[in-house]
Amino acid sequence: MATQQALTTEPKSIRFIRRLIVFIVVIFVGLLGYPLFSTTTTIYRADLPISEVNELATIFQDKIHFKIPVYIDVSNSLEYFIPSCQEMIDDELYGKYPNLKDTWQIDLKRKVKETIDTEKDYVIRMNVAESFSYFISPFSKEINLSITREAHTKTVETFLKKVLLEHVFQEEIEQLDSLLSSKKETSQVVMPYSSNYNVVFSLLVENGQTLNWDIEESTKLFRPLFEKLQHFSNFSISSQIQYYSKLTKEVKYDQGRDAYVLKDSELSTFINFGDWNLVTHDIKPTINFLVYFPDSNYKGKPFLIENSDTNSFLVPQWGGVSIFNKGLPVLSGAQVTLTDDELLPVMEIFASQLFQLLGLPSTPKSPSIRIDTLSRITFFKNSKKALENLLSLIKLTQSLNEISIPENTKEYVLETISYINRSLTVLDDHQDYPQAIELSSKALENSDKAFFEKEMVQQAYFPSEHKLAVLLPLLGPVTSIITLGFLKMLVDLKTDRRNKLKTE
Repeated sequence: MATQQALTTEPKSIRFIRRLIVFIVVIFVGLLGYPLFSTTTTIYRADLPISEVNELATIFQDKIHFKIPVYIDVSNSLEYFIPSCQEMIDDELYGKYPNLKDTWQIDLKRKVKETIDTEKDYVIRMNVAESFSYFISPFSKEINLSITREAHTKTVETFLKKVLLEHVFQEEIEQLDSLLSSKKETSQVVMPYSSNYNVVFSLLVENGQTLNWDIEESTKLFRPLFEKLQHFSNFSISSQIQYYSKLTKEVKYDQGRDAYVLKDSELSTFINFGDWNLVTHDIKPTINFLVYFPDSNYKGKPFLIENSDTNSFLVPQWGGVSIFNKGLPVLSGAQVTLTDDELLPVMEIFASQLFQLLGLPSTPKSPSIRIDTLSRITFFKNSKKALENLLSLIKLTQSLNEISIPENTKEYVLETISYINRSLTVLDDHQDYPQAIELSSKALENSDKAFFEKEMVQQAYFPSEHKLAVLLPLLGPVTSIITLGFLKMLVDLKTDRRNKLKTE
């Protein structure tokens, strides 16, 4: 019995060594393993300026002040007319659109200098006529009012107010009021804003007959427009000719109209995206303008779009299409050239479609006034969208504790805040819309970069369970050794205590 007990009794030296091993493993895990595990699995989260973003979002609309000076060309004796007219305009405007108070204002001033540039400044000129009428110059910001000699001052004020609020700035007022009210945009035509656009003019020839077009001369019509819009965005122009551009569906011949007629219901399938090479791999958005030269030209039959006076149609957020009827037939194989004069009406259609795609108001006819409106609305949209991106980013990082926030994201957020603040300062101090748009555009770009930072997006769907799955092959053996070692130690302590009690 004594011999068996001696064989089953573990030497104290071995027991000590075993306990020492367990202790060393515990120390190793505690001092090296856990810090190493924490370092290699902890996701870096930069401190975002949350309070600054929230504060800016709160006061953003209060810091916007659009003040539009309108110079009235009147004599000194009629200078008293301006303050009363200003009061009437303000009462009408803010009574109907209270959201615009302290944000958007028409500032009437008497024209006291001859150096006013009607391309840049709004100028109202009054002249005596037999009846009331107005004319807005299509080439500048000049507005001519015709009033009768016997007209009462109140009547003139009412007429001026109506012209400005209902014919010059109406669409701008309504758009801005909608934006301030946080209403969703209903237009699906306008392309998403970009600081750079590709404008591609394509001539699509249904058959293989050789065809030339004076596109270089024709696109000169767009040069002045792009110069006026250079503060809004940069536009690069290119052109191409594609032959054998067949339609996806054959257009039926209408005996009554003696023409091939494309119905309204067929417009959505007119463009053959599968066979026509219209795909661009440039990162910049592309605005497409297509001139389609149908095979019916060689049959002496026109190709018409149903219910279209211009024989063209607009593709929302993509571009425009115009069907070109040459008035042939031409002998097979003969050279055909679309001259600059022939393409001019088409280019005018495309210019109108460009304005729609960019979001310019439809009235008044003056491009200068419409571009001015676009500048103010775009500045507001860009700044608001940039702030919305930052708020969404903060909401995302707060709801997903495991998402990475790299230092680049923080830098982009700080730059966005800086650009927005600078644009608001430029707007408030100088009403410099080109510079304000440029700064708001940079703010929008940086907010997009912050939200879509690749290091952050890659970690968005990496839950904690994945860490355990990756490290389990290592944690399993180590945990087993420590657990079994502690259990054995507890058993030994219990056994030693029992033996000690027996010996006593």
